[in-house]
Amino acid sequence: MFCPHDCFNRHPSLRVRPVPELERCLVFTPEQPRLYTLNASAWLVLELCDGRTLAGIEAAYRDAIGAAPGQAVAPELHAIVGDLAGKGIVTRSPAAAAPPVPA
Repeated sequence: MFCPHDCFNRHPSLRVRPVPELERCLVFTPEQPRLYTLNASAWLVLELCDGRTLAGIEAAYRDAIGAAPGQAVAPELHAIVGDLAGKGIVTRSPAAAAPPVPA
């Protein structure tokens, strides 16, 4: 399970080759040499992993897919992010702590 304030980024050594005519994206992870094929949803989530928090990714994902108000997207999104993180395609880091507010 992820914290909504965790930040996600593409792994720095990742190699990405979009194949838009097939609505797929090929991803190579050199550190653990593997080639993955991402479907359109996973590809979208990968593009949104640019340092955003999980909550930020969820908001952008909701907008991108045109989700209706109240439509649950979190379970699908969390599964995709978990899969990408588990494969070493994205990295997770805790959000930076906010500076203390002066009294």
